[in-house]
Amino acid sequence: MRLTVPGFVATVSILLLSAGGCSRSEQAPAAQPAPGPGGFVPDTKPVPVARWSDATVPRGTTIKLSFIDTLSSETSRKGDMFRALVTEAVTVGGAVVVPSGSNVVGKVAEVSPTALRLEFERVDTPTGASAPLEARMADPETDGAGRTVYRSTAPITVVLEEPLRIRVKQ
Repeated sequence: MRLTVPGFVATVSILLLSAGGCSRSEQAPAAQPAPGPGGFVPDTKPVPVARWSDATVPRGTTIKLSFIDTLSSETSRKGDMFRALVTEAVTVGGAVVVPSGSNVVGKVAEVSPTALRLEFERVDTPTGASAPLEARMADPETDGAGRTVYRSTAPITVVLEEPLRIRVKQ
């Protein structure tokens, strides 16, 4: 490619003008949230810091659950994990400590032809709190042949064998 003097001057002039525009020290204004439908501008305030307090649910307190998984003395094995859902909030002094919808996790500790022994290991709340749980079944179910069966969604009650110490979001 061969450039003539006028073409060379024009090319250099364009490059210098382009470079000069890029070397400005002005800063662009900070980006503002774009209005959404109907002119709505989303809230950009920082999320407040969560406050937590410690709570203790006394030994002997009953907790209403519903199994998520089905367990039976015929099909379950020692070590099988299970899940249950808290169906009624647990309160202490009028304050909700374990909300309904919290998850309980446990495992099958022993299996015999007619019975299951379950260990409840922890409770996880929707607010993000988690705590170890020591409880026992209050009323195990049996089928017509005397075998222990815990059906999914069947209501059950557990009793705390040790106090439940858990963090509560304020």
